[in-house]
Amino acid sequence: MALPSHIAAGAEIAVDVAVVGSGVAGLVTALDLLDRRPELTVALIDKGVSGESGSTPLAQGGLAAAVGPDDSPAMHAADTARAGDGHTDPRAVAVMAAETPARVADLRRRGAVFDTQDDGSLALAREGGQQVGRSVRAADATGAEMFRALRDAAIEKARNGSLVRLQGMVVDLPLATTPEQPVIGAWLLCDEIAGGMATPSQDAGLVLLRAQAVMLATGGCGGLYAGTTNRDEATGDALALAGRAGAALQDLEFVQFHPTGLKSADGRFQRFLLTEALRGAGAHLLDADGNRFMLDRHPDAELAPRHVVAKAILDQPGGAWLDARMIPDHQLAEEFPTVLTGARTFGFDLATEPVPVEPCEHYMIGGVATDLHGRTSVPGLYAAGEAASSGVHGANRMAGNSLAQSCVFAHRAALDMAARLDGAHADTDPEPPTFGRDTPVTADGSERTDLRTAMSAGGGAIRDADGLQKLGQVIDDLRAAAYRAWGGPKPPMVRDALEVDSMLVSARAIVDSALHRTESRGAHFRTDYPDHDPVWAGRRQRVQLTG
Repeated sequence: MALPSHIAAGAEIAVDVAVVGSGVAGLVTALDLLDRRPELTVALIDKGVSGESGSTPLAQGGLAAAVGPDDSPAMHAADTARAGDGHTDPRAVAVMAAETPARVADLRRRGAVFDTQDDGSLALAREGGQQVGRSVRAADATGAEMFRALRDAAIEKARNGSLVRLQGMVVDLPLATTPEQPVIGAWLLCDEIAGGMATPSQDAGLVLLRAQAVMLATGGCGGLYAGTTNRDEATGDALALAGRAGAALQDLEFVQFHPTGLKSADGRFQRFLLTEALRGAGAHLLDADGNRFMLDRHPDAELAPRHVVAKAILDQPGGAWLDARMIPDHQLAEEFPTVLTGARTFGFDLATEPVPVEPCEHYMIGGVATDLHGRTSVPGLYAAGEAASSGVHGANRMAGNSLAQSCVFAHRAALDMAARLDGAHADTDPEPPTFGRDTPVTADGSERTDLRTAMSAGGGAIRDADGLQKLGQVIDDLRAAAYRAWGGPKPPMVRDALEVDSMLVSARAIVDSALHRTESRGAHFRTDYPDHDPVWAGRRQRVQLTG
C-alpha cells in the first residue's frame, strides 16, 4: 500500500500500524516489523522536532547486555531483580536478560558503532547495580548513537514508501465498535505533511490514521517535575491516551530520580545529567566537608542502586558533590566528552573540581501495563519503552536497562504484530474528539510551572501522606482553573492545552498510586512508612482511568 505524498489537515489515511513516538522503542518497532512484513505500511509519529527524538539521544549511559566473558543472562537477571527491590516480574526480567545480546547485534547490523577493546570485543562500562561491567556504550552518548543508526534506517524505509514520518500530537485513540476488533487508529493534531516529511503549516488540524494496531512509545513524565533530565515534551501522554482508551496502567508510584543531576543555580527545569558511568569509572560522592558518605550507606558505595544513592544525597544537610578528579584526563576526554563539555557550559570543570549534584526526575518506571509481547489490555494497542510497564524494572530501574528493555520488548511487539496483522482495516467511522473553546484561552500561563513545582515538592523522591494529599489538592485546583479557562473539561485544539490536560491526568494518577502504597520500596520512599511491608511485596497497583 503506497502512502500519499501529501497529507494536510482534515485528511484520512490508512496504515497498518501507527507508532506514536520516534525514540528507540518506536523506531525498533517500525523497523523490525517492516523487516518481517515489508508489504505493510507504518506511520511514525513524532511530537517533537522532526528528525529528532525525546529522551533517547539524552541517554549518556550504556545498554545493559550480558555480552562480556565474565557475565551471563542469569547474572543480569539477578542484578535487575536486586535493584528492583523485590518487585520485578521474574518472567519479564528473564526475557530481557536472555534477549538483549541479540538486540545489540541488531543495532550493530543497522550501523550503530559502539566502543571496543583493542581485540575488537565490546568495551563495557560498569554502572550502578551491576556486579560486572555490562553496559555497551558509545562513549557517553550511547543513546544518541543508537538513535542515529535507527533514524538512518528509518529514512531508508521512508524512501521506499513503507514508512511515513508525521509530526504532530496524538489526541485520541478511537476504538472499533466491537471488543474483538483492534484499535482502529489515532486522531492526530498534525502539521501539513509533504513528501513524507512535516512542514510548518498555519492551519494544523486533525488527521485520522486508520490502523490495525497502535504502538505507544511516547516516553515518560519528566515534564511533570521541576527538575528532570527529560525534555519538556515528556508530559505523560501515554498514560492519558491509554487510560482514556480503557487500558490498564500500573506501578505509577514508582518514578525514578537520577542521583546526579548537575545542581543548577538558575533554577531551570531541565537538569544536565552526570552519567552513572562516571561513578563506575571511579568518581566519588562527597559531603560538604569533603568526605565520602556512600561508604557507610551500602556495600557498593557509589554504585549502589539508584534509589539508595538518591536518598543518601538528599540526606546530606549541606548538599553533595561529585568528584571525578581521580579519573585520568585522557579517560575523561575519551569516555566522557559529552559530560565534560556540558558541565563546562554551566561553569564547572569535572577534571579539576567537584561539582554540585542533586537528584532529579529521570525515568517513569510504571506506565501502561503490558504483557511480554508489548500488548496492553486493549486489543490492538501496544506499548513499549518508558511508556510501558512490563514489570521488568520492579520498584527501581537498574542502570542500562532502559535501552535494553526498549529494544527487547519493542522487538517482541513487532514480531507479535507481524504474526497478527492480516492487511484488513476496520470500516467503522469514528467520531472525532471534541475540544473546548474555539478561541484558546489559558488561565494565566503558569499551569505547567505550578504543577511542576508542586510535583517536585510533594511527589518527588521523598514523600509522605500530608504532602501527597496537599499535592492532590493543588492538582485538582489547577484542573478546575484550566476547566474555567477552557470553558469546560475539554481542552481547546491547541498543543499547549492538550499537554497540560495530559499532565494533570497523569499527575493525579501518580499521586493516587503513591498515596495508596503505604510502604517504602525502591524509588517510592515515604517518611511516614519508611520500611518495606511484606503485604506489598510484588503487589502491583492497577489503575483504570474514568472519564
